[in-house]
Amino acid sequence: MHIEINDNTRLREIQKVFSNYYPFLSLTFYHGMHKPYEKSEDKKNIDADTQIGEIRKTHISTLLEIKPDYKVKDIEREFQERIGISVQVMMREKGQWVQSTGLDMLNIKDINLMSRNASDAFLVKDYDEGFERESELA
Repeated sequence: MHIEINDNTRLREIQKVFSNYYPFLSLTFYHGMHKPYEKSEDKKNIDADTQIGEIRKTHISTLLEIKPDYKVKDIEREFQERIGISVQVMMREKGQWVQSTGLDMLNIKDINLMSRNASDAFLVKDYDEGFERESELA
């Protein structure tokens, strides 16, 4: 996945591209850095309608690549180093978006799968599909 980022890019656009590839994950942007395995403060959240040019110091267009085997910590570091913005990878847990703190060493593909598996709708769907397969085999 590639995300083209310039001063006119809104954070919401980056979130949309990311979530198209990883539908059970989201990105949330924050003022100020966080350490690995550390949660970002909600009060430092940046509104998704903000344009990159309003918050970054270096005004150069960037093409950011995110591969499925990239670790969460690497993605967060890339945003910080290349764009100058702090980001947290968010995952669904019990119907809510939560920061993936503690999972920084896992790759984004696995986190997406974990988040999918934690979704109540998919637990029921997977259960029903397994139940249907068993009845077909009988």
